[in-house]
Amino acid sequence: MNIEKEFSVKVQEHLHGLTASIKPVLKELIEYNYPKEVVSLEFEIFADGFTQGFPVRAFFMDAGNSEHFVYVNGEAQYPSPVEPELLEIENVYSYELEEKYINEDEDFDPWSIAIDELIKWFSQCWKAVGGESFKLKANIAPHDNNQAYNLVDSKWEQG
Repeated sequence: MNIEKEFSVKVQEHLHGLTASIKPVLKELIEYNYPKEVVSLEFEIFADGFTQGFPVRAFFMDAGNSEHFVYVNGEAQYPSPVEPELLEIENVYSYELEEKYINEDEDFDPWSIAIDELIKWFSQCWKAVGGESFKLKANIAPHDNNQAYNLVDSKWEQG
């Protein structure tokens, strides 16, 4: 097995261990009654997050593609039943896992492999809790990427 495939399998195993934790969070997001200003949920993946917490953060976007907040007693709050960070965990996997493969091959790119695996896993979890019936738009993509995976239609789109 080549090291890309080996690393990919390890990432899948670590993500699979988070499935029971992420599904109820996604279900809450899917079933929540958002303010009319929110037209899209944008999930962004931050590469450093794999070894430092959970790499996905939710953004609640309006029609002008700006993040929408609701104001309670003059204080901005997210229009969400859950925290935008989705999961409070130490990491998806340890830095030592990435380091092992980088040490084997200095050109090894763990982040693109981890991001690909995360998008597949996240999409499967989204579907499993009813995401295809979500009434708004929902996408997941690496931070600052020009392509996004449409979670409702299960396809890649230009950003």
